[in-house]
Amino acid sequence: MLEWSSPSIILSTRNYGETDGIVSLLSLDQGLYRGLVRAMGARKNTSIWQMGNFVAAEWSARLSDQLGHFKGELVRANFASISPFPFAYSILSSICSVAESSLIERQPVPDIARLLFKILTFLSLDPQEAEQKAMPQLLRWEVLLLAELGYGLDFSVCKEYGADRAYWVSPKTGKVVTEEMAGEWKPRLLRLPLLFIDETDEGNHQDWYDGLILTGYFLEKHVFYLKNKPLPNARRLLTEKINQLL
Repeated sequence: MLEWSSPSIILSTRNYGETDGIVSLLSLDQGLYRGLVRAMGARKNTSIWQMGNFVAAEWSARLSDQLGHFKGELVRANFASISPFPFAYSILSSICSVAESSLIERQPVPDIARLLFKILTFLSLDPQEAEQKAMPQLLRWEVLLLAELGYGLDFSVCKEYGADRAYWVSPKTGKVVTEEMAGEWKPRLLRLPLLFIDETDEGNHQDWYDGLILTGYFLEKHVFYLKNKPLPNARRLLTEKINQLL
């Protein structure tokens, strides 16, 4: 019998049969896992198996190549706190769908998981306030995700020139350049908002939109295209929602 237990974030659920369900979660220690939950639709379980919730998860299977089964105890009911707030819910949906669709199954990614725990905790504490502050965290998480998957952006020039100037990113190489370096190629480059360089910068709606376009481009090109998948719909909807605020 193979088994593990770990703090985990529920990324998605879907019904399987009349009462059971298939759950995807991100374990702090084990990475992305999928498993069967018995009686997921039962009244006592519905509040546990919700997107974004933190659970103390247990997984078990007879063989390593089997789907396996989950059991879990609710640790933090993030979904109930976040879902009444449309923008916060869009952030939750986007980050969970990107994580589920991009990560390699059963490969530990502790840095990705830890930051996601931090973002969702912050988002659930005060969703209305977090609506204005969680977007920079989501964007930095996507940059970390790209690096974890082997497609990190090259920020080396920012360390040389500092945060007091404009930067752009080459869509071909992912290398960051100054505005002076961009020259006549600037219209073909992607704008790099300051929030990617300065962690104290929360940005504005334009920065969030430009950031989503930037990370979305590289996620589509280097991650989802190779998986023969589109960028998750929840991620697209978040970009559209930010665009409507401009």
